[in-house]
Amino acid sequence: MGGVPEAPMVEQFLGEYVWILLVGFTALIFKSTIESIIAGLFVFLSNDYNEDDVVIVNGDMGRIVRVSPWSTTFYIYEVFEGRIIGGRKLVVANTELKTLRIVKPLSKLDLSEGDK
Repeated sequence: MGGVPEAPMVEQFLGEYVWILLVGFTALIFKSTIESIIAGLFVFLSNDYNEDDVVIVNGDMGRIVRVSPWSTTFYIYEVFEGRIIGGRKLVVANTELKTLRIVKPLSKLDLSEGDK
């Protein structure tokens, strides 16, 4: 009866907690994938960004073309004197949407007080 623990007791302890180690290890390996999926779910579940929304992305006029679980695709337009003269396609990972300044212009509102 020395101070060394018995092997079956150590094996039983490790057997009970090895699943926690596996989950933690898996989470570390797939961290970016998990973040991307969660960000994609937030884009899908929220009604902030929808396909065909006209938006201003970092000061440039554009339109949302596609929203997927992993990325959002924009068409960014080059506008000169009120006419579209060119453009580019911008694909952004959903995890990176928070780094963009995205503004959705409101439709013209009648703010006149009218007759009261």
